[in-house]
Amino acid sequence: MINFNGEVWRVLLVSPNHPQLQREDGSWTIGACDNNIKTIYVSDNLDLFMQKKVLSHELTHAAMFSYNIDLSLEQEELLA
Repeated sequence: MINFNGEVWRVLLVSPNHPQLQREDGSWTIGACDNNIKTIYVSDNLDLFMQKKVLSHELTHAAMFSYNIDLSLEQEELLA
């Protein structure tokens, strides 16, 4: 578990076909950050280097959500 600004986030390694890794457009991703339930999902079929890279990216999203940093999606992805 990770704590940002008093909010506790769970980190889960999930199968690559876990529903939380499917985007609204039907495509799939290897990591996701759900602000509603304070949970980060990382695909478990990645090697350790990629898991760490994806986790770092998703932790950046979680920190921005927890500190109410409001950026455009493009800016947010650049920062993460």
